[in-house]
Amino acid sequence: MQLNHILFTGESGFLYRYRFLVESIAQHVERVDSIGTSNFPDNRFLKELIELYRKPIYKLSTRLGERLFYKNKRIFIETSQRTERKIRQLEHKPDLILHIFAMSIPLWDSSDIPYAMYLDYTMALIIKNWQRWAPFPIQQKAWLDCERRAYQNAHHLFVMSQLVKTSLIEDYGVAPEQITVTGGAANFEQLYEGEKPFGSKQILFNGSDFKRKGGKLVLAAFRKVRAAIPDAKLVIIGKKMWIREPGVVVLGNVASRSELQQLFVSSDVVLAPSYCDPFPTFLLEAFNHGVPCVVPNRDGMPEIVSHDVDGVVVQELTDEAIANALIQLLQNPEQLSAMSQAARKKVRERFNWDDIATTMIDVLKAK
Repeated sequence: MQLNHILFTGESGFLYRYRFLVESIAQHVERVDSIGTSNFPDNRFLKELIELYRKPIYKLSTRLGERLFYKNKRIFIETSQRTERKIRQLEHKPDLILHIFAMSIPLWDSSDIPYAMYLDYTMALIIKNWQRWAPFPIQQKAWLDCERRAYQNAHHLFVMSQLVKTSLIEDYGVAPEQITVTGGAANFEQLYEGEKPFGSKQILFNGSDFKRKGGKLVLAAFRKVRAAIPDAKLVIIGKKMWIREPGVVVLGNVASRSELQQLFVSSDVVLAPSYCDPFPTFLLEAFNHGVPCVVPNRDGMPEIVSHDVDGVVVQELTDEAIANALIQLLQNPEQLSAMSQAARKKVRERFNWDDIATTMIDVLKAK
């Protein structure tokens, strides 16, 4: 197909998060535009009702608020139709729309412009693996029906992992040839070219969503690590928490890129034993800085980390299995150094936005 003008659509937050993909796609076509939307209803009364109750409910539970207000069939359709109206107002009709994720679709009432989608997960996987992200049970079938329509009508689907491709085939009936696995990338402007020393015995953990990311497992495993390696240190970032244990440092949110870079450089291992994490870019940021990662055999994580090559994939998500992997790595700086080189090579040769954009453009032009 001819590709001179590509329009990006999706939630405004998603478009900002994947701005580096937009910039890389722009290197291949004459024109790139974007339309950001919000999963917020058009109905004025409903808007006012949500505004009245949203804050107290979000204080109780952010995920409860999302499930109550945003994850239902009505909002999916309204958001899709709102996006479609904005597209109709454009002066120039795009050759293709590239929609980020599946909280909506760019065209609901018509299909005169082909659209592709970029996905990190599906609702079918969410329902199986992490119900706290799913709509309430009464809404789940309707949401899955919306997704199925979105996927089956798409010109092509780009996905971050083979896991998602399998879900699209088995759960939604999408033909395999309509799906391309591209992986994902982290949002850094340039590759880290500096030195990566080892021997600090420092473990870095992103605890921004402490329960889902396995925070209790991390603390339990670290106690075992400290028993074997008394000078080991665990640094937790993501949010401020009251944790007072030997060797544990909680920094909270780290907004500075230079400070985060220093944390990667000074850490021997990144630990990410999440119960559910579709395709965590934090691992790719670690790889960019040459930090090996310890992850479970879940979701897209084993498609990022190659076992005993650039990290460790634990088969059992237990504190003992995690501790054994950490102790083995922290006591072998030569192994860490070899893994570090492999991790950096993987980012340079595979998990970067330029290569992903090239793959997308080549696939679309061939259709």
